[in-house]
Amino acid sequence: MRMFKIETFSHDSGELIDSMSVPTALVKSILTLLPKKFMSKFDENGDQLEVLLSAVLNPDYNGIILDLVDVADNERVVFSVI
Repeated sequence: MRMFKIETFSHDSGELIDSMSVPTALVKSILTLLPKKFMSKFDENGDQLEVLLSAVLNPDYNGIILDLVDVADNERVVFSVI
């Protein structure tokens, strides 16, 4: 079963802080309930959100989708499909 995974790491040490996995089938089901203009609500991060959704919806995609670093909060967040 394919999973959409979000992991948060300490930027300095690389230690895993938190992790969450959701079946991609559940993500797809939730997406069908959202209004069609949902993406327009994310003006600043719309492109990143679109990349995430495209990867989750693509049945052939496996791997890291986005790898974001926030040095100020000492966090690294990794979004992937496994």
